[in-house]
Amino acid sequence: MIGKNLMKSAAVALVLSLSLSGCSTPGKSWFKTDTEQALIYWSTGDYENAVEFAKSALKGDEKDPYALMVAAFSYDSLGYPNLSRRYYEDLLLTDSDAVGVFPAVKNMPAEELRKGAIERLKMMEMKKRPFAEVRPESKTVAFTDDAFAKTDTTVQTKGGSVVLQKSDIKGGLDMLTEGDRNVVERFLTVTRLRDEKYITRDEWERRRTVNLGGLLPYTLEPAGQGLDLPAPEGDVIIGRLDALRHALEMRAITPREHAAEREIILEALLPSNPFYRMTPTPPPQDILEGANALRRIQMLKRLGLITPEEAKAETAAIEKLTYAKIGMTDGGQPNNGAAQCIRKCLSAPVPTCKPAPAPVPVKKKVKPKKKPAKPAAACTCAS
Repeated sequence: MIGKNLMKSAAVALVLSLSLSGCSTPGKSWFKTDTEQALIYWSTGDYENAVEFAKSALKGDEKDPYALMVAAFSYDSLGYPNLSRRYYEDLLLTDSDAVGVFPAVKNMPAEELRKGAIERLKMMEMKKRPFAEVRPESKTVAFTDDAFAKTDTTVQTKGGSVVLQKSDIKGGLDMLTEGDRNVVERFLTVTRLRDEKYITRDEWERRRTVNLGGLLPYTLEPAGQGLDLPAPEGDVIIGRLDALRHALEMRAITPREHAAEREIILEALLPSNPFYRMTPTPPPQDILEGANALRRIQMLKRLGLITPEEAKAETAAIEKLTYAKIGMTDGGQPNNGAAQCIRKCLSAPVPTCKPAPAPVPVKKKVKPKKKPAKPAAACTCAS
């Protein structure tokens, strides 16, 4: 009796070992179901055979979550998003609570497969509306219209609804032109990404170094072309990077897909190796422009975008260009009179545009009496 039991146990062990070994490699076997075959082919990267076995398994059970998953992922990998979408959506409709145990993959509850399908469908929608794209004609990467989220907020009240507009620009950025402000805001966003660990310090340093001329135009070469164009707000960019990271954790995208889209976003923000560069900034045309350029440097230093040493070098370059432009040099060195003019203009308020004068009724032309011309002032802050 004992001998018969031993023989029976040995036979069962042999069948199990053959079954497990048969499931470890692709190929037809009496011990493997179509779902197992599909999983094995999928795990080895043979997506065409994976699809065929998955479809065969679904003929027997159209709600098999594992066959649906293999069909969806395989069609996705083969480049048929419309077909894969169908199987992802069918997977979401299943209510199975099974936990598959297959040698080709780790134990995966059906609920986890549905979560993965949801994330993958989200990523497919994101791909339909790319956040940034490469433009071959200019060899640059730029943000698309879909990257710019609406910043107005509608609040419902008893009397109706109120639209809250984006807050006014403060912190000194209001003194800049629109293009210059866009450049500065890009640097602020990249610095925030560094501080919040979305990029490494090496990435920040490399991208900052090759584009620093956008902040220091008189001591460094111009920044990459397009940095004066608007960029999405920091919160929008961080939201996109968070979505990518979550999709990677859920295996809704591959590490390669994650790295590729992340790189495109960073390239659109601050290129790491600009192919084209912006037009060089012209030197200050008078004392007032020189003073405003110096104000700008002080503001950038307060924001922490440039170091004291970089600010000092740029300040010296601005002063030298300004003195040369107005002809106030003394043997190649700035003289005291020019320095006093600069200080005077720095303390003067920033000029604003005056409203257009009201039209004056036409009167008979009367020849004005000639007045003696006044001598031009040597130092003036008027534009």
